[in-house]
Amino acid sequence: NEQNRTQKQEHTNQKMSSITNTTDAVEEAVGGVVVAWSPVLTPLLVSFIQGVIFFMFFLWKRGKDSKASNYELFEPRQFTRAHRSPPPFDGGTGMFGWAKAAWQVPPEELLQKVGLDSYMYLRFLRLGARVTFLGSLLSIFILLPVYATGEARGSGTEQFNQYTLARVENGSNRLWAGLVCWFNFVAFALYEMYEEYSMYAKLRYQFLAKGDIDTPPDFKYSCRVENIPPEYRTSSKLKIYFNRIFPNQVKQTSVCLNASKLDKLVAERKKNIIALEKAIAVTKANPESRAPTTKVDSKMGVCSGTKVEAIPYHKNEIYRLNSEIDAERAAVIKMASYDENTNFNEAADPEQPSTVENAGDIEITMSGNVASGQPDQLNSNSNSTDDQVVADGKPSATGFVTFTSLRAKQAAVQCELSGKKDRFDVYAAPEPLGVIWENITQTTSRQRVTEVLLACFWMVGILFWAIPVSFVTSLANLNGIVTGFGLAPFDENTAWYGIVAGLLPVIFLQILMIVLYMAITMAATKLIKKKSNPEVDAYCLKWHQLFQFANLWLIIIGGSLFGQIETLLEDEGAVFRAIAEAMPGAAVFLTNMINVASLGAFGLELSLIPAYGVTLIMSLIQPEAKRTQRMLDDAKNPPSLVWGKVIPKVIFIFLVSVLYMPIVPLVEIFACVYFGGSYLVMKHQSLHVYSTKFEGGGISTWEVVFGYLMVCMYMAEIVFIAYMGLKEGPTQAALGFIPLIATIIMHYILNRNIRSLLQNLSLEIATVIDEDGELTVESTSKPFAEAIEGQLYGQPNLKSSGEERAPLPYRRDMGEVID
Repeated sequence: NEQNRTQKQEHTNQKMSSITNTTDAVEEAVGGVVVAWSPVLTPLLVSFIQGVIFFMFFLWKRGKDSKASNYELFEPRQFTRAHRSPPPFDGGTGMFGWAKAAWQVPPEELLQKVGLDSYMYLRFLRLGARVTFLGSLLSIFILLPVYATGEARGSGTEQFNQYTLARVENGSNRLWAGLVCWFNFVAFALYEMYEEYSMYAKLRYQFLAKGDIDTPPDFKYSCRVENIPPEYRTSSKLKIYFNRIFPNQVKQTSVCLNASKLDKLVAERKKNIIALEKAIAVTKANPESRAPTTKVDSKMGVCSGTKVEAIPYHKNEIYRLNSEIDAERAAVIKMASYDENTNFNEAADPEQPSTVENAGDIEITMSGNVASGQPDQLNSNSNSTDDQVVADGKPSATGFVTFTSLRAKQAAVQCELSGKKDRFDVYAAPEPLGVIWENITQTTSRQRVTEVLLACFWMVGILFWAIPVSFVTSLANLNGIVTGFGLAPFDENTAWYGIVAGLLPVIFLQILMIVLYMAITMAATKLIKKKSNPEVDAYCLKWHQLFQFANLWLIIIGGSLFGQIETLLEDEGAVFRAIAEAMPGAAVFLTNMINVASLGAFGLELSLIPAYGVTLIMSLIQPEAKRTQRMLDDAKNPPSLVWGKVIPKVIFIFLVSVLYMPIVPLVEIFACVYFGGSYLVMKHQSLHVYSTKFEGGGISTWEVVFGYLMVCMYMAEIVFIAYMGLKEGPTQAALGFIPLIATIIMHYILNRNIRSLLQNLSLEIATVIDEDGELTVESTSKPFAEAIEGQLYGQPNLKSSGEERAPLPYRRDMGEVID
């Protein structure tokens, strides 16, 4: 009994020690390291000066280009999207005329000009501006005065930390101010999100019903079909199958063919055409100089091979490749035509009874497979050839179907066609320009396996991501590194210390994220082999965003995640203590990230100085006379916003703004500047500069974004509850569950009443739209070679019409053609 009493007493002492340590940790955070103003103000000043310089360049260059009617830098949409762009250089050349003109564009006109993807991205920036504006008002008039006059003392409550929750003593009534502001902030944020989603629902339905004005009309009637069984892998048999289910409502079908050899030959020809154009341009620019040469039969790059004249060599190569391409295309089409005219399975014969007619003879087992009725057709292992190497000319398991009505298309997408897993899986087709044709024949089974393996790789990568992030963020604590080596600390109030400790870590982290994004993109396109650009965008956005979330907690907590897990296993309250200790200090680094992305980036974005710099350098290296017509054409193509690259950074700043709003309210003011300025700048750029190559209907720029915004709200609300508990405010911590519960309820209502209905167009609305007119069924059957020429989703390399068989003329206006 004495031993039991002793053990219980020791257990009680350990619990009391843990509670004391938690309280001491918060007090240590309050009385800890001084967070000076220099690492905040110096990067802020540098970013502001940088932004002003870029902005002045923008005004000067824009005025100059306006007088010369030069559209290449600031008005590239005039070359390809003039019908969807405002007048060039509207607003005049005044300092803020551009901003006024962009601000005055009404929502309806903005949507028509930029498309739903860009429109919802701008609405997201507007949402962030409105939410952080309220947060800034609450911070300026309530939180900053309340926190600054707090009674807690210590080195960790001075300078920057004087305006944080660290200045408020534990258990103080001042914690009520943070709670009241948090209630209002969360309520307004949830209201704005609900209103935005309700508005998006209407626009999404309009897009599903009508599409975008620049997309082909047939696009909205088209589907992509995966896991086509072998017996249906021809265009005619695929049409038979869908005609049975949707009688007289199938306009066009196509099964994608494996043509890897043809694809390689076309790529090689394109390479030779570009090389020939460059050689001709050099000759035209310097007619008196030696003829340009190239190396052939090179085994070790530029260090070996035989030099020959470039122009005759590339002409002969193009001629040879044209012949080989014609022969290979004819062989592929001949094999496909043979398959079209051969019955591989009697089930595909139109004279055979359909599965619908024999439905009464089909027995469904517990596993969901068809046990009898037509076993060859319904029970055959349709995936038996998916993992085999498909020969050139043989059909793949991927195809496209274009219906004559929206009703038929939506029924095909929303219904289970075959009653068997991995058989006739139907998805809405991407825009033709968004299809990655070199990946189109990749099997879904291989895609899934590769994606799972890469997911494991990325998850392990997140665990070790702390190594480079910790190195970068350690620069923000330069004095900690110096004193660790036994040296005297530097003066933190100097400008150079502010630049090194405040600005360089932010720049290094941005470079790190660019390299990461490039790796994720390569994995999506080259390893998983996603079949469309929207799929690549969604994959990159997902993993890029997860690494951004990891960045936040690594910046706040620091160190390796393995070390944090070990600490958690030893002490369950360690994570809260770590957050309490680190959040005020980490706010400096995060504030610098926001300032660099706002004050420094606004002028950079408007001026487009990186693009101008590249053009200037290229003009010095390669004068216009040496540039090909293709190069001149490419320079006029407007750039495009890549959502997987752009959006995660914005969501990260939104997370920082909501997370720090009740703890370090100064962050909210900087975030408001970022979102407000970004909305105005990007609205102007979307109207005049950027042009999306394909339209996704707002999925990436709002539906996916909304999910991450809710994650941000959940994180912030949990941290708020934990922080109030550590500040010895049990009542405030308990009441903090009210916004969390309200967020969960709102999230559930949106998912149930709105989000779940937006994936596809309802059959009821599709029927109403079809009453205005449907597509016409193709009445005559055409030979395969002729049919593919008119197919919206026919593989480009199989089409002979419009193919590039020769170089472009040196200058198009000269009318010169190269033999």
